[in-house]
Order: sequence, then structure tokens, then C-alpha cells
Amino acid sequence: MIVIWNDTGENEMAREGISYEQVAAAADFLVGASQSPTIRAIRERLGTGSPNTIQRHLSIWRDARPQAAATALNLSQVLTAAIATEISQTAAQARAEIESRLVEAQAEASELAAAGEALEIERDTLAEQVTRLTTERDRAAATAIERASEIERQDQDLNRERSATEAARIEVAQSRNKLESQAEKITEQTQQIEQLRAQLDEQTRGRVEAEKLAAVTAAKLEAAEYRASTAESAADELKKQTRQAQEAASLEAQKTEMKQTIIAGLNGKLEALQTQLQQQTRELDGAQQEVKKALQEAAELRGKLAGSREREEAGESKIAATKTAEVLAKPKKDEPGL
Repeated sequence: MIVIWNDTGENEMAREGISYEQVAAAADFLVGASQSPTIRAIRERLGTGSPNTIQRHLSIWRDARPQAAATALNLSQVLTAAIATEISQTAAQARAEIESRLVEAQAEASELAAAGEALEIERDTLAEQVTRLTTERDRAAATAIERASEIERQDQDLNRERSATEAARIEVAQSRNKLESQAEKITEQTQQIEQLRAQLDEQTRGRVEAEKLAAVTAAKLEAAEYRASTAESAADELKKQTRQAQEAASLEAQKTEMKQTIIAGLNGKLEALQTQLQQQTRELDGAQQEVKKALQEAAELRGKLAGSREREEAGESKIAATKTAEVLAKPKKDEPGL
């Protein structure tokens, strides 16, 4: 990289480097114009060029300049004195030229020192910028790693919440299936109870009819006995009638005994049905308790599912907020210092 210095002392990149021929031609022009060929004068003549490059080419130009050779001649004293005077003048001029060149060299050294100091300042500035950018890069990398870890942790929490939500959904579905099964069982038991109640009602009606028939038979028997007791004064015809009445009463008694047997059997069946009905009632109460418990469990599961959904929505909102903050925290390309 070739650095040139502008009028304000700031450095900028030269488009093309200057050559020795350009520096030598500028120096010869300045000498021909009775001017001192300094670095600044040559640079002003060329309009560009690095002080270091100009100083290097200028040193080569100065070393290549022809030097006057001293020749020993046998001259007269007058001529020798004249020559000595001329030599003294020439030496004075040479001394003046050397002193002038020394001053130029010191000026060039000062210019080079200033250029070096400016370069050192620029180097220090660039080093500070590099240090600052490195620190910012490391801080940004650490922040990115931390945010990546946070996002990964939030993803894990969200996955756990989703797993818990799925498990709760499965548990609710199982509870719903269990409730439906229990409801079907209760429906079947209710139908069985209704059938038993219908049978009990039918047997109850049969027992009432049997009791009515027994009452009618007993009334007939009493009437027959009354007629027999009042017919003792009658003759054989009354005895005949009595025997007929006794036969009829015996027949009615047999019928009554048969009816009582039927009634006893119906009573036994009725008691068995009542026992079965009580057992079915107890089972129905137990099933209702199970249904109530299952409904409570379903309500709790619905609450857990709602909580899981809320936590899941909160986790997604938090991840979205984190990603939005990360996007907003990224530096823009058109901001200075990037």
C-alpha cells in the first residue's frame, strides 16, 4: 500500500506509485530554477507521491550527481593565488551548498518524523479500533451463545409442556371412554330394573286377584255353611243339598288352597325380586358414585389441560419476544463503526 499526504496532513491511498525518473526530472527542474529540491517541493511539483518514496528516489538522484575532481597543476604564484582564491570561493559555495543540503536533510528528516508520527497515530487508532471491534465481536458472540442457550432451553420447556398436554389429552380421552362405558352399563342396569319393576307389578296384580278370589270363595263357604246350619230342619232334600253344598265347599276349599299356594309362590318370587331390586339399586348407587368421581377427574384434567395450553402459549410468546429482541439488537449495515 502506498500512502500519500495531503495539505491537511491526512493520509490517503495513492492511485499509482511515482517512479525514480519522475523524482529525478522534478529535482533537475527545481535545480535549474535555482530552487532547493526538497521532498515537499518535489511533491508539490508532481502533485502526488509518498514522502518515503520521494526521499528514497531523491537520495539516489543526489548520489548520482557528478562530483568535481581535483587536479594538481604546476602554476605560477599569481595564478596559484588566483586559483586559491577561486578554490576558497568554490569551497565556500560548496560549504554553503552542503549546509543547505544539511538543512534540507534535516527538513526532510523532520517531515519523515512527522509522517512516521502520523503513521504511528494512525496505527494506534487502528489498533484501538481493532481492539474495540474484537471486544464487541466477542461480546456479541457471547450474547449469541447465551441467547441460543436460552432459546434451546425454552424449546425444551415447550416440548415438555407439549408432551404433558398430549398426555393430558390422552388421559381425558380415556376418561371419556370410561364414562361412556359406565353410562352404557348404567343404561343397561336401568333397563333391567324397569323390567324387574314390570315383573313385580304384574306379580303384585296377580296376588291381588288371587286374594280377591279367595275372599269370594270364603264368602261362598260362609254362605254355604249358613245354609247348611239353617237347613238341618229340612228333610233328606236339605241333607242332599247340604252334601252338595259340602262338596261344593270342598271343591272351593281345594281351589282356595291352590290359590293360597300360588299366592305363596308369588310372594316368594316377589321377595326375590325385591331383593334383586335392592341389589340393583345398590349397584346403581355405586355406578353413580363412580360416574361422579370420573366427572370430577375429567374436570381436573380439563383444568390441567387449560393450564398446559396457557403455559404453552406463554412459552411461544416468550420465544417470539426473544427472537424479536435479537433481531432488533443486530447492528445495521449503514451504522458507523461496522
